[in-house]
Amino acid sequence: MWFMGFSKANCQNCYACVRACPVHAIKVKNEQAQIIKERCIVCGRCFKVCPQNAKSIKSEKEMVKHYLRGRQKVVASVAPSFAAILGEHSNKLPTALKLLGFDYVEEAVSTVHPIIKEYEKYANRPGDDTYITSFCPSVNNIIEKYYPDLAKNIIPVVSPSIFNGRVLKNKYGKETRVVFIGPCLGKKNDGHNEESIDLVLTFEELEKWLKEENIELKDLKEEPFSCSSKQLRLLPTIGGLTNSIEAKNPRKSIIQVDGIKDCMQVLDFVKKGQFKNTLIEMSSCRHSCIGGSGMPEDGVNCYERRENLKKYAKSCCENSDKKDQVVENEFSNIDFDKEFSSKEVLLNQPNSEQLREILNNMGKYEKSDELNCKSCGYHTCREKGIAVYNNMAEINMCLPFMREKAEDLSNVIFNMTPNIIAIIDKELDFVQLNPSAEQFFKTSRQNIKGIPIEMFLEEEDFKKVKDTKKNIFKQRKSIKQNDATIIQSIIWLEKNQVILWIADDITKNEELQEKLQKMKIDAIDMAQKVINKQMTVAQEIASLLGETTAETKVTLTQLKNLILEDEVSM
Repeated sequence: MWFMGFSKANCQNCYACVRACPVHAIKVKNEQAQIIKERCIVCGRCFKVCPQNAKSIKSEKEMVKHYLRGRQKVVASVAPSFAAILGEHSNKLPTALKLLGFDYVEEAVSTVHPIIKEYEKYANRPGDDTYITSFCPSVNNIIEKYYPDLAKNIIPVVSPSIFNGRVLKNKYGKETRVVFIGPCLGKKNDGHNEESIDLVLTFEELEKWLKEENIELKDLKEEPFSCSSKQLRLLPTIGGLTNSIEAKNPRKSIIQVDGIKDCMQVLDFVKKGQFKNTLIEMSSCRHSCIGGSGMPEDGVNCYERRENLKKYAKSCCENSDKKDQVVENEFSNIDFDKEFSSKEVLLNQPNSEQLREILNNMGKYEKSDELNCKSCGYHTCREKGIAVYNNMAEINMCLPFMREKAEDLSNVIFNMTPNIIAIIDKELDFVQLNPSAEQFFKTSRQNIKGIPIEMFLEEEDFKKVKDTKKNIFKQRKSIKQNDATIIQSIIWLEKNQVILWIADDITKNEELQEKLQKMKIDAIDMAQKVINKQMTVAQEIASLLGETTAETKVTLTQLKNLILEDEVSM
């Protein structure tokens, strides 16, 4: 089961997680960060650095509640780092867990003696071999996946939490549900590969659960855990596992390393044979478990947590060595062996032509183009190219390339547009002109930079926009100095604290409109004259037709009378 991921709604392509991941276990697909399970060491660094808090962790809290409602007994196995966050209320945690429904509450550190004894045996082995503690699951993951040749150097025993789970199953019965509660996301992965642990909660999840149930530790009565030695109470701090071994002057040198970066550096040295006859205590988290990835984000720093732990350890009773021996003998028949082996995941390697094509697509044509700026999360441009080849990264993750591409595009638009564009600062001085503006003002951007706009434009509208933050769009304006007419937009850019002025010179259009108007008027006048002439002609024709008609009528009447007179005389 996998339980980690990023929220798609929040991922903002900042690549902070890619840069933070020490083993490149995060791929970016469709501009969305995704964890590569096979490569992940479950250190939690990607979640800690995410500025959008886009982490998505599948909590097992509801499943724990389901167990608590069931018939089987449920026992809480609590990591010793609880005191680092609870401070003076540490002894009230058992009461709180029982209020949640747990039948038993146990401290995981109470059964750690056999593992420390085994570490002690390896610390006293003859020879120059170097050994590495196995209590940190993320360190084990680093070695098995990225330093597989050193898997043989891990002391072959389970972590204290796993061993405690086996002890609890043996103590309360195999049907008992064991819920480990600790400071580490890595324990979730570790626990799901182990039958003795049924579910895992982080302290962060526990804190939220207690708030949901309105359980306030300060209001509860104390019910201390079974007493353990002061030394074991400090187990979550640097050297907590090996200080007691070092105090006995073992054959091998003891060194303690915390933090992924330092752990990987030391592993590089071990691989090169630079460490001999050494026992190395390794923790992937800075400050060891008190800086764990599953600790609540409560604003308390690791130094305060360490002091809380030290105070709690000091206040606890000291067990006698005899009682510790009884505990050790009681569970001496429980197996704690574990085999570590290679889990290496190799990347496919592109040939030189394929890599060159990928680099070219990122704008890397020459060796000098390979800036190796690491902004994408990869150490070199070529390493990024290999990630692209393996579908772990995208071309646009190269920020210098994308910036150059964006600047080129904006420059093309700025320089090629026919619109007149000027950028004006909040002091109402010119900052920059595009070529169309240079042509309009008949000057260069170099000469006009820093010149007040009132030398060329009326500043009243600009001042109004700056003061009111209300932009002006498509305003018709006459520019007396240029004897021009423009349509202008004045836009205040709050983030940049500048004014963007965009204008269209419509002077020629205005002149053309005037000519067209004059032509229309002339045409109308001409048409009126033609109409008048036609009316005159029509009137003259009508007059002539009237006279002709009258004469015709007289002539025809006379002819008619003559004909009638002839008929009578006959």
